[in-house]
Amino acid sequence: MAQGNHKLAKAKKSAGAQKRKAVRTVKKTKKGNTKVERNQGIMAATKAINRKNERLIAAKAMNAGTNFSLTDISEKGKNESQRQTAERDKKQNKPTKLSQRLQVRLNKLK
Repeated sequence: MAQGNHKLAKAKKSAGAQKRKAVRTVKKTKKGNTKVERNQGIMAATKAINRKNERLIAAKAMNAGTNFSLTDISEKGKNESQRQTAERDKKQNKPTKLSQRLQVRLNKLK
């Protein structure tokens, strides 16, 4: 036990402890919902896939001879079936053998 009238002072903190204390700050809150922001890309891709599937299904229904009262779906179906037909014809009309492909190239050069 200390004798006399001496008052004991608090122990000094080390320099490292003082630096760590100074660095701590309040966390900033972000505006908006981070889950929603992360899902924006997924949502856009899902919508694009849904639009494509709707066109394909409408085309199959139109080719089967179904009558629609909704004109937008029937128009999408007609356009999609025309696109599919054009794409199929484009593939079928290409020469498949090497000799035929080379002949086509020679004809283009002439």
